[in-house]
Amino acid sequence: MEVVAVLYRVKQFFRGIFASRLSKDEVDFVKENLPEAAWELFFQMNRADKRHSMHVLKTALELFDDGFREQDFPYLSKQDAGNLRQLLIRCCLLHDVGRGSSMGPIRKSIAVLLNRFFPVWSRRYGRCDSRSYVRGLLYRYYHHGELGGELLRGIGMSTEAAIISLHHKKGRGNMLPENRKLLSILKEADGLN
Repeated sequence: MEVVAVLYRVKQFFRGIFASRLSKDEVDFVKENLPEAAWELFFQMNRADKRHSMHVLKTALELFDDGFREQDFPYLSKQDAGNLRQLLIRCCLLHDVGRGSSMGPIRKSIAVLLNRFFPVWSRRYGRCDSRSYVRGLLYRYYHHGELGGELLRGIGMSTEAAIISLHHKKGRGNMLPENRKLLSILKEADGLN
């Protein structure tokens, strides 16, 4: 099992290092599905995180389209299901905006290694933000969901903020059942990518 985890992280590192730029169609898709203030946050992310968000989106939409409305919420109208699908798109695109532009694949790898080999120390050391390279790095790594949520609340996207704030937490918060399901889809899609 340990070898599989290491290989997954190596693959993730190289996928980030060699992440391709978004195509014109992908850029247009982002602009069509996010308000301007939100797509500005999206485009501030580094290339690897933007590409990762597109992969998460593809996986999440596959999970959603495989019977979300019929299986889990048969009472939802097609319009309500469509609105939830749009909410999922926004959450997938924006789920890592809290990392900012500086948390590229190399810095993320440092945080992953510190978390793997020194979990207690790195969680404690990364509890608060700092100008210290390592402390600031760990803070962003552990708290990017909440940081992204704060950014989104600041531009009026409170529903998205509530979901994104929890995408690396164990709990599911106090939200509508449909939004809790979107959160679980986001978590699963993020974990698969």
